[in-house]
Amino acid sequence: MAALRLRWSEHEARKAYARPFMVSFLDDGGDPLGSVALNGPDLLYWRQFGAAVAALSGELLILDGVDSTDDPQRAWLDTLTPLLPPAPALQVTPRSTFDHQRGRVFGFVVGGESLAALVDAATLLEYQDFQAALAHQTGRLLRVTAVEAEDDAAPRRRAWLSWLAQVVARPVGDEAMSAQGPWR
Repeated sequence: MAALRLRWSEHEARKAYARPFMVSFLDDGGDPLGSVALNGPDLLYWRQFGAAVAALSGELLILDGVDSTDDPQRAWLDTLTPLLPPAPALQVTPRSTFDHQRGRVFGFVVGGESLAALVDAATLLEYQDFQAALAHQTGRLLRVTAVEAEDDAAPRRRAWLSWLAQVVARPVGDEAMSAQGPWR
């Protein structure tokens, strides 16, 4: 397998329609074979990665160490893990804004040591979407072992919600719903 080198640009990550990751393919001697610029989801989702490489280079990418496994997505994340810094301990804080069509809407500020990202509710509630958004905006990779250990969708979602319950703060003051309810 050719080696990969990743470079993330904070400046690019803040632009609309950005492709903040430069992925360079290297031969066995470390010489460049070519590069593509990608966004977070195109980098983190194995199928999207292959499609993006084909669309941007005209080349068909086959990595036996990924494609030959029972879980290519997990194998791909295992390949990326040493190439991206890990996301540190996270705090997620709801922040409301006013939308002229929908009224008050909450987004979620993801913060921690040298980390800043903003996600919407739909992204927050889906592990892989959150993982891709965080990578795109911060250049860091979040791996939650308890979530990735689950192969079935329902237990995986429960594991993700359990993890989120530990890091997402409740709204404060007048923005919070009653303390009595199904909130954690």
